[in-house]
Amino acid sequence: MALLVGCANESDVAGDVAATTGDAIATVDGRPITAEMLQHYARSRAQRGVEQLTPEEHEALLDELIRLRLIATAAETTGVLQEQALVAELEFQRLQTVARRMISAHLDENPVSDAELRQAYDENQEQLAGTQYKARHILVDEESEAIEIIELLKQGADFQELARTRSTGPSGPNGGDLDWFEADRMVPPFADAVRAMEVGTFSQQPVQTRFGWHVILLEDESDQQAPAMEAVKDNLTTIVEQTKVQAYLDDLEARAYITR
Repeated sequence: MALLVGCANESDVAGDVAATTGDAIATVDGRPITAEMLQHYARSRAQRGVEQLTPEEHEALLDELIRLRLIATAAETTGVLQEQALVAELEFQRLQTVARRMISAHLDENPVSDAELRQAYDENQEQLAGTQYKARHILVDEESEAIEIIELLKQGADFQELARTRSTGPSGPNGGDLDWFEADRMVPPFADAVRAMEVGTFSQQPVQTRFGWHVILLEDESDQQAPAMEAVKDNLTTIVEQTKVQAYLDDLEARAYITR
């Protein structure tokens, strides 16, 4: 049973569906198991097409499909299929499967062009380039302690030593070192504070985030050049495809009559 239901994960079965005819390759109480069903099951269960299976594997997967059909038929006689939760789950799975196939078909009919890739590259130059920062921080639980640490720094205290002895963050033992990072990777208050700082200075006011109160030292910053378009072609393709799908969904919604 674990083997049977374990194959129910989502998988991408797009692509060649060779050696499928639509004919029944087995029946269970008159209900067919088709070559297409076995092909789909093989790609999901064994991550291979039917044509790549050994005869033994082919028979083993067909046996599993027959058992699945037996269990499903038994469910019909017990009323399980009338359970509202199952009805909703099956409908949701159907919607997901149909939607994935329809979106795939839409993208096949509207492939990403070189001009669209270039436009996406130009529009995302700032994100592709951007600035990286090298900083340290001291994290404490109370604002009053952060203010005390800032006063000690103004008096000449060593930032790294204070981080080792006072910081509650995981970087404390390393002197608060956060290494190089892009500001967008940090929570907004921290990112905003770093962007506003000058290299070689520490924050004059405590910076509050959901983790606590921070005192930040900005050690360095570096402007990164955008990579060549070819190097980020896959990411750009994803961006353009997402835009196409969103436009497609917007059009469908605009032409539909929807009530809530």
